[in-house]
Amino acid sequence: MTRVKATREGDIGLKTASGYVVDRVVPFVALPSVHALFKFVRLHNPANDKTAIAVVLDVGPWNEHDDAYVFGMARPKAETGKDDRGRVTNGAGIDLSEKIWFELAMADNSEIDWEFL
Repeated sequence: MTRVKATREGDIGLKTASGYVVDRVVPFVALPSVHALFKFVRLHNPANDKTAIAVVLDVGPWNEHDDAYVFGMARPKAETGKDDRGRVTNGAGIDLSEKIWFELAMADNSEIDWEFL
């Protein structure tokens, strides 16, 4: 599994990169590669040992073409503090939907483990 900082997706009512309208019901995540869309991931919160399964329905956080991280052994580009467009990042490598945020009992933007199923 890959351990990265996670953030909360938010954006209820807005569309994701896949066209899904964000709600509080569907367990999904965002990873920074368009090639990850519609793949399933297993998530683990090391702080409390809770796990969840989600589908990738959005691209992000921050970058859109970070295949070296998503499919390789590289760290997320967002960890450098800048994204591909020069924006300052919060270092997150994955965004969690409201459903996943609560399933994993996240208290803040902390680390989680993830892997493709």
